[in-house]
This record gives sequence, structure tokens and C-alpha cells, in this order.
Amino acid sequence: MHMKTNSCTLLWAAFLAAALGATEFSLGQVSPYRGLWVGTASLRYVNEVAIPLDANNHPVAPDPRVPTAAFDEATVRIILHVNGAGQVCLLKDVAILNRKEPASDGSPEVFADETDLALVTDPRVYASYPPQPAKRIASAVFDFGDAEATRALDALVAQAAQSATNFALRPGLDLSTQALRVQARQDASASIASALSPVAVNADVAESYSRFLALFTSAKVDAIAADTNSSEVAASLNLATQLRDQSFYRDSRAIDLVKAVVAAAACAAPADRETAAENAASAYADVQNLYQRFISGKTFGDMILASATGAVTAAKVPGATAASIETALRAIPATAKAIAEAPNAKAPMYRDTRSTTAISVVLAAMAQAAFAGAALPESDIRQASERAGRAALAELVARYPLPARTPTADYNAFVKSAAFAGAVQKAAEAAAQGAVDERGTNPLYSELSVFSAAKVAAVNALRTEYAAAARAQRTELPLEGVFGPGSGDPRLVSELAQPSDLGPAGLLGRLYLPASYPTNPFRHRRHPDHTVGFDIERSIRFDFDGSAGDALQAAGYGVDQITGTYREEVFGLHKPLGPDPVSSPVGLKTEGRFQLNRISFIDTLNTL
Repeated sequence: MHMKTNSCTLLWAAFLAAALGATEFSLGQVSPYRGLWVGTASLRYVNEVAIPLDANNHPVAPDPRVPTAAFDEATVRIILHVNGAGQVCLLKDVAILNRKEPASDGSPEVFADETDLALVTDPRVYASYPPQPAKRIASAVFDFGDAEATRALDALVAQAAQSATNFALRPGLDLSTQALRVQARQDASASIASALSPVAVNADVAESYSRFLALFTSAKVDAIAADTNSSEVAASLNLATQLRDQSFYRDSRAIDLVKAVVAAAACAAPADRETAAENAASAYADVQNLYQRFISGKTFGDMILASATGAVTAAKVPGATAASIETALRAIPATAKAIAEAPNAKAPMYRDTRSTTAISVVLAAMAQAAFAGAALPESDIRQASERAGRAALAELVARYPLPARTPTADYNAFVKSAAFAGAVQKAAEAAAQGAVDERGTNPLYSELSVFSAAKVAAVNALRTEYAAAARAQRTELPLEGVFGPGSGDPRLVSELAQPSDLGPAGLLGRLYLPASYPTNPFRHRRHPDHTVGFDIERSIRFDFDGSAGDALQAAGYGVDQITGTYREEVFGLHKPLGPDPVSSPVGLKTEGRFQLNRISFIDTLNTL
């Protein structure tokens, strides 16, 4: 049995490492690092981009890969959120809102504990919470758009330019007169538009994933649960791979879904394999994260509070048992409400038992605690029952990792918009004209010059669409890797013999701010030369002090702290550096020490 547990742990770890960039997760246990972490990074080291002269006036170029000590330091605020599965997101801001309704006199209700609070990163859902003076934490140095919307247009432009080049360089194409060039542009435009149509259709990865879910039925999940080596696994993975490869987006959720089902079935007891597989599939079908928002939501929290009070009365009934107490708790209005809402958190295409099981696990633990303490004073019974319920929620209720590549609502809206649909014809016509004119009027044309002319023409034709795509935003930026002591290499690069000696990262993330993004710092609405900014890309990295398994540091009574080294590399504000700026560009580098304090254990964002 011990060997099976180890093999299952390795199977889960391998799956998550490949699919989500995580290496530490145990299904059914909440991450010990869950919650909201806020702190600062003091940046004391930067790479040198100037080339100074030595005593003999000879240029001495410093190694741009090595940040060196600066005269002063810059301090930046960092906000990270770790969910129940241990996955990490960088936040640019978060509001801490009370979910309880205001008192009858209109003043905000004083919350009893953290279950009354929500961490909100999406301002579009503020209206779902009671009016109140809220606490908001923000970082002015982090801003990011949804780069995928811009990449959708880049995919259209790249295909348009290539198709236009192929047409314009066809042997025997006669472009000697203006009339022939006009006809060629028309023919090329039709051909290019036909080639662009599947690119635009496949950009809607949400629709493609929905079609895969419709094909990956509950019956197929059960077949895999019965035999994880069956032909159904290979067939489903093949279909999922085709889904990933048909789009520039490279949506791997279908592949991750199949692998998660296999891993869940392999690690479950024979009698539980179908349930484990169905729930694993449900987690990937739950694209809105309804289950984890439900178990972290107000309704579930109200159930625990009300059941703790109800457990007192039920435990004092003569002859009460743990079973009779649990039955009484299920009749409480707050519990009945949670039971009624649980089906709303289920994935309808599978036998999803996650939400109902969560209720049962918590109520059973609360009933058992009340039964064990039935002889105690009523206040002690209530406290013991509530503590048992919260412990069961934290330690026994399963958490499921979220797909890292889930498209944002803004991306989905953009690829379904009329602007994106119209971009196909506009790009086709512009690329056709650019390629045909370059081929017909430039006697020194080349394949590269034709491709470049077509691409520039298509980009210029889609300026309005690019501006719309740049407005797509995301409220959280997923980071790859593991949060926790010992994750990464916290040594400063200047301390290493070679920059390449730096070990793997603890956490990695890429921020992208398009040139047309509304908050791009180089845009000035009233300056004609600054209607667009620069595409800014920032690669950030966190490396943690200590060793794996170390206890968290204490910043104060009840406050956990973690420290390490923060690094960042910025592209777009300076010409690429380094000996090979084309294939291995080096950006503007900085690094310094960070410390983060945990200010909340809430493990799910935007819960109601």
C-alpha cells in the first residue's frame, strides 16, 4: 500500500509538472501556503547598458547578463495569491470586501471572521457585493493586458502575409499591366481570405474546448477509469492534441483533462475509481471555477456558522449520536440553502459529486465534534464544532488545480466580435495588394521583400482591430512553478562564477503590455506623436530562501512571512543587449530581495 501511495504521488506530481508547471500538490489537501501574500521587493542591482572607457580610453563593455550593485534602491509592492491547489497568481490590485449585508440602519455589518470576506480582483463584479467602504491593495508597478487577443491578430497577419507571398511568387503570374495587377489582387484576396477563415475560427478556443467536452463523454471517462491503459486513452489524447495544434493559442486543456482523469483513476481505490475520474473530469469542465468558489463562498461559510450553533441543540438531545446530529444539521435553513445551491457548482456533463461531498465531509466532522463534546458547556460545543468544520474544509475537502491556459472573458469576447470577424477580409485585401504591388512594381523584389510588404500592409489595415485587442485585460497573471521555502535559487547573479550557474526558478511569469493598451505609460492621448506606446514585455522571477519543508518565518504574532530574491528583465524599452541580440537578446535586468507577509488565508478569488 505504501508503494502504491508513492507511485500515485509521483504520477500526480508528473502530471502537474507537465501540465501546470507545479511540482507539489496532493489531491484532497489544501496548500499550506494558500492565501493572499503582500510585501515589497527592494531592487538594488541592475545591469549596465552603457559602455565606459578605461584609463586608456578603450571601451570596456560590462556583461549585460550580470546585474551589479546600484547607488540607490527602488522599492516595489508585490501582491501574490496562492489558491488551494498551490497555484500562484500575480495581482495588480485586490479589494477586500465584506459579503454580509449591511445592518438595518444602513451601516456595514461587522464581520465575524474571514469567512465573511472576499478577495476581489475583477472590478466588474463589485456591484455583486453590498455597498461598503472597502480595503483595496494595489501595486502601481504591475500592469498587464491579455496578450492572447493581440496574438490572435498576429496569427491572421502572419497567415495573410505567407498566403499572399505564395500567390505573388507563383510561376507565370503576369503583372505587367495595371489591369493584370488589379485582377491578381482580387484573386489573391479571395485565396487569402479562404486561408484565414480556419485561423479565425480556431482562435475561439472556448468553443473548440466545449466541442471536445461534448465528445469526451462520461462513458469514456468510465472506460478510462476501468482501464487506464485502454485504447480510449490514446484516442482521446490524439483528439486533444489535434485540438491544441489547430490554433496559435496552443490550448492544452483537453490534453490536461485526459491526463488528469488517468492520474485520478490510477491513484484511487478500485471502488472509487469512477468517482475520482468523474470528479477530475468535472474539474476541467468547470471553466468558471464554480466548485471552488462555492466551497469558499458566503453560503458555505454561513452553513458552517449556523451548523455550529445548531450542533449545540442537537448534541444535548438525550440519546444523540453523531448521525442524529448530522441529520439535524442538514435540516437547518442555512445548510438546506447550501445543499440546494450545490448542484449549481457541478459540471453537468459528468457525475460531479465534488460540491455535495464537500458538504457531507464538513457536516460529518462538525457532528462528530459536537457528539464527542456533548457533555461540555454549550459555548465549548459550538466552538469545537465550528473548528472541526473549518479544519475539514481546509484539510479534507478536495482542491483541484486550475488550467493555466484558460482564456479570459475579454479574449473570448474579442474573438467572437464583429471586429475580429471583419479582420479576415481586411487583412486579406491589404496583404494581397501589398504582395502583388511589390512583385509587380519592384524589379528587385525577393521573397522576403514580398512577405514584408504584405505583412506591413496587413498590420496597417488592422490598426483599429489591434487597438481593440490591446484593450483586452486580465485581472490575475498565473505564474509557473512552486511557492514555498527552498523553491528556486536565491543567489544573486553577481555572486556566481557565470550567470549560467543560476539554478531553476521558483516562480516564473511574463507580463505583456501592448503598445495600444489604454494604460501603456508611453501613450499620451493629446500628443500626436504618442498615440501608441511601445510593446513592453517583462519577465519576472521569484526564488525563495530556505529548504523544501522548512517552516514559514514569523513576521509577528499569527503572521507568516517568506523571503527570497526577486528578478526582472524588461524588453521593449531599450535595444536588445548581449553578444547575440537577435537569437539570444538580453533586456534590462534588475534584482533584489523580497519579503512577503500572508494577510489572508482565503484561497479563492472573486467569491460571492
